[in-house]
Amino acid sequence: MFNSTMRTSQGRLLVAAIGVIIMSAGINIFTTPLQLYTSGLMGYAQVLRTVLDQYFGLKVTSIDLAGVFYYMINIPIMLLTMRSLGRSFALKTVAYTSLFSLATALIPVPAVPVVDDPLTCVILGAICVGVGDGLVLTCGCSVGGIDMLGLYFSKKIGTPVGLFGTYANVALFVACFFLFDFSVVLYSLIYMVFTNILLDKMHQQNINLQVFVFTKHRDGEIEHHIMEETGRGVTCWMGEGAYTGEANQVLCTCINRYERERIERIVKGIDPYAFIIAVPGVYINGNFIRKVSAN
Repeated sequence: MFNSTMRTSQGRLLVAAIGVIIMSAGINIFTTPLQLYTSGLMGYAQVLRTVLDQYFGLKVTSIDLAGVFYYMINIPIMLLTMRSLGRSFALKTVAYTSLFSLATALIPVPAVPVVDDPLTCVILGAICVGVGDGLVLTCGCSVGGIDMLGLYFSKKIGTPVGLFGTYANVALFVACFFLFDFSVVLYSLIYMVFTNILLDKMHQQNINLQVFVFTKHRDGEIEHHIMEETGRGVTCWMGEGAYTGEANQVLCTCINRYERERIERIVKGIDPYAFIIAVPGVYINGNFIRKVSAN
């Protein structure tokens, strides 16, 4: 059922929304009652909320201000990265960042931890956020923040999203070390490590495919549409069926996983009898653009 849902754009949008809710619930239910701080931009928003509460007396009991601050901090990041990440991805980012901020602000925070053991709460929270965030990214969406910058640099230089998140959180935990108890920093570090491990396991953006298309259409229409609609290069050569002896054209291109369905749609729309082979996990070194979504 999950695989069939992921094959449609509407299904991926639904799965991404579910991932957002899982993330927000994991943060509010498991980590916030312990007064711990999540990694990424939400961690910065939570620190800002605590500082304003403890030092300036600014506290709102009806909602979690971290969700509001998260959205405010996201605005300049989205303005910086939207042009390079594409219009469709930018629009989805605005929508899911809004949903994440709203859910985090409104999901009730328990007065006491739901589990007595802090380490268990940390691990459960990390599982929720890692799996939820991974679903969002796998569906070609984002909730902004460190993810947005991580995807931006993943496209530019190929840095894994989780690894970038680890580096980006160093300043956050240095601040936590000086502002709060050391145990807060320790548990937050454990949370970050588990979250990023799960995130990289879930996130499939940088899995590359080498696609071969065997077709009897030799008028250049298929390769033209592939290059026009995906921006990918295509290499062509002539082949011959060993059994039939008939001439055919072989097309080869390298894409990311999100683009496979688009390639199949293009090819089958022109030649329903074309034969397609997709080889996953190939190593690519050269002029290959790392896109963040199929758009």
